[in-house]
Amino acid sequence: MAPLRKATLPAANKIFVDREDPQRFFERAVFSIPSDRAMLRVFYGPGGEGKTALCRELMRKTDKFVEPSYAFLRRALVSLHGRATIDPDLLLVWTRNAFASSGVVFPCFDLAFALTWAKTRGEEALPLFTNPWLGRVSKTAQGAVSEAASAGASWLHSDGAKQLLGDAVGEVPGLGFILKYVGGWVIDKTKRVYLERTYTALQELKRAGELKPDYELSAMLPWMLAQDFNYHLAKSPGERFVLFIDEYERVFDQGGVGARWSTNPFDIHMRNWIAETNGLLVVFFSREKLPWGGDPDWREDLRDDSYYLLGGLADKDADEFLKAVPIMNHSVRQGIIEGARESSDKLSPVYPLMLDLQVEHWRELTAKGEVLPDRFTIVADSFEARCIEMVRQVLRDYGDPLQTTIERLSVARRFDRGAFEHVVTTFGTALPLDTFERIAELSFVMRADEGFISFHGVVAQALRKTLSEEKWRTSLDALLEYFLSQARVTSHFDLTLQKVAALFEAAYLRRQKGIFHYVPWLSRFTEPLIAGALYAPAALLWQEAVHAVEEGLGANHPDTATSLNDLAVLLQKQGNYAEAQPLFERALAIRKLIFGEEDPITAVSLNNFAAVLQAQGHYAEAQPLYQRALAICDKRLGDHSDTATSLNNLAAVLQSRGDLAQAQPLYERALAIRDKVLGTNHPDTARSLNALAGILEAQQDHKRAQPLYERALKIAEEMLGTDHPDTATIVYDLAGLLESIGDYSESLRLYERSLAIREKVLGFNHPETGMCVHNMAYVLEGQGDYAAAQLLYERALSISEKALGADHPNTRMELELYELQMQMTGDRTGEQPVYERALAIRQRGCEVEHNDIATSLNNLAGLLVSRGNYSGAETLYNRVLAIREKALGPDHPSTKLIRRTLDELRSGQK
Repeated sequence: MAPLRKATLPAANKIFVDREDPQRFFERAVFSIPSDRAMLRVFYGPGGEGKTALCRELMRKTDKFVEPSYAFLRRALVSLHGRATIDPDLLLVWTRNAFASSGVVFPCFDLAFALTWAKTRGEEALPLFTNPWLGRVSKTAQGAVSEAASAGASWLHSDGAKQLLGDAVGEVPGLGFILKYVGGWVIDKTKRVYLERTYTALQELKRAGELKPDYELSAMLPWMLAQDFNYHLAKSPGERFVLFIDEYERVFDQGGVGARWSTNPFDIHMRNWIAETNGLLVVFFSREKLPWGGDPDWREDLRDDSYYLLGGLADKDADEFLKAVPIMNHSVRQGIIEGARESSDKLSPVYPLMLDLQVEHWRELTAKGEVLPDRFTIVADSFEARCIEMVRQVLRDYGDPLQTTIERLSVARRFDRGAFEHVVTTFGTALPLDTFERIAELSFVMRADEGFISFHGVVAQALRKTLSEEKWRTSLDALLEYFLSQARVTSHFDLTLQKVAALFEAAYLRRQKGIFHYVPWLSRFTEPLIAGALYAPAALLWQEAVHAVEEGLGANHPDTATSLNDLAVLLQKQGNYAEAQPLFERALAIRKLIFGEEDPITAVSLNNFAAVLQAQGHYAEAQPLYQRALAICDKRLGDHSDTATSLNNLAAVLQSRGDLAQAQPLYERALAIRDKVLGTNHPDTARSLNALAGILEAQQDHKRAQPLYERALKIAEEMLGTDHPDTATIVYDLAGLLESIGDYSESLRLYERSLAIREKVLGFNHPETGMCVHNMAYVLEGQGDYAAAQLLYERALSISEKALGADHPNTRMELELYELQMQMTGDRTGEQPVYERALAIRQRGCEVEHNDIATSLNNLAGLLVSRGNYSGAETLYNRVLAIREKALGPDHPSTKLIRRTLDELRSGQK
């Protein structure tokens, strides 16, 4: 086997010539960074044009020890290569760590992050911080050894070098509100000054002497990070910051399935941080322009002169690059350049990646003493053919063992040490198992997170073209076998980030084997993700499936319908109803076309389409769809789990429309089927128990409802886990019952528990999170805590309008209760238009005689009474009475209350 690159020779992609125009573009920006805001620059272009190499060269060149004129810069580089851009808070951590290495300290951000993490993620391990000053004490160590110390962080090793954070915070006036949240945290004694100097910013963590709610803390993290930068700049006004961020397109590849920038949490955190930071230049390297141009706030920052299209190298730049390697023989340099052109045309530009490969080839020939200009000749005409020819040349230099191993690994999108060893042992390539790290140093290999490495996309594509059908197929089978072994779990409780990452690689490999039967395969392997409420990564897998299946099997194939349906289910679970609806609609149309109107699988689509309509408040449209689905299931399936689902769904919409009498027997029948077919401890049985309890509660039958809630909660906790959204729903509903019977303290505790789960798993702006906030406000209002209630009503209204739209029935409810709260606090301005708007929304979303409309009418009537318009109020109260007598019955407490109100109103008028 030919030797690998000599250790003394630097990798080709570590040396990058100063391309004059890109350098001038950067230099004009870096020497004009304003002190009072941030500025943006974007290098963009297709893969292989040298963006990563340019990024790293600019990072290297701006080192003050390389170029003293850049001494005023604090520099950082964040590469997103191989990183999952799903958790937006991690972007801030990566940015913080990169700048911490250049001497910036982050007391505001670190403390805000630690508090948010502790409140929303419990005992989950805190991400590793570079140069940390704050850490958590291990429970088992009882304050003696911190978790960070056990991982090797020297700053916590000595008892004399640390003290409880509570002690330090307690010594800083005005920060005592933090004490109750920081048990078990420690800081370096020498860092207490950071708390003192950032006192003003830390005050933003509290309201009325208490820590702000979790959702506000999370949203404040970009602002907190900015405060640390701004404080540093205020103390050192001559300095500036520059962040190089590579492969930013990955944010939009993975960060969401909605609008590319407006609904992407990862990107939102980035924009919010940049908007608040002074003296900062952010240099993006991406395949495309930033999509922020749709936001008016960024148009001035992203004019045409903010972008630079990075293309191929001119001959002069390529020659300078080769001299820097150094390759001193002019004829050899010319041979390399001619072989690295994008096409055989002598005037075509030099492709940077091919130039890297040529240098790789030169290194191996140098080690053998076989360097001749004609050894670099590439005769193919097209770009693709030239890449394949070049890759073959380079592989031949390595010898059979390494060549064969690299070829087989190229089938994977990325691989780790285990996959490498599996390929070596499965195919007996005779490559030493300690060669993994040496492969990682090749110029066309890129490192990713969690021990993964990958070949450059252009090289990987060329490598695959060199494989025989048999070699490609057997490599694919072996790698799929390995990644599936890493991804398998016995239940969703066994899921880890590593297993999810392995599943993504397995899914990619499985698609390469062919799209036939891929959908049932993916359904099986995403079940644990869905059971574990990992909706975002599951949605990404189904999003990939939709594109692949539709392209491979056609727009009207049954698997296309399934992939559309399953992606829509996951979007709906994440609260993205508007995005889910057209996918459900398409899936339904395909299934009707293929299977007919009366097939059970069509019934599934009818149910799902109806459910997303119901979630958006379109009850009248949803009900007939549910009825059709139930009729199909009854006829074709009998007592089947799908029949139970249809029963439950129809009952739910009837309940939403105020028809409790028809809904209850449907719930009871659904529970009986699920008990029989699925068992008494199945999660769906728990859902039926919870639903039946809910309608009993709605009829004031609290005694029968409570044990059903408690039984449902026990099943959910055991089968789904204590932090599952379905568990949160049952906790939420049980809290409502306790509120109804006057147990306000226990009710509030359960609402807080449900809210914590929903914020953690579903997010701060999910509709179900908003409902929990709303009910907490209602309890606080009932206890007379109007100030706290009003803040929660404001948040609930904001979530509802953002997540559901201004015309959703939940939005009108928030409007009404917010206005009622304003009454309690003496602010009566603008009430009537808000009540009238709420009534209009309800009338659009529900039947004319819906009980919710009665609530709106009742609130508006009360307002008219307060203003002396008794005749108008009487008319509205009469409508309320008619609705409630029909929906709830003449003897329902709400009906009796309205009758008494009318009697009192009439007596008062007389």
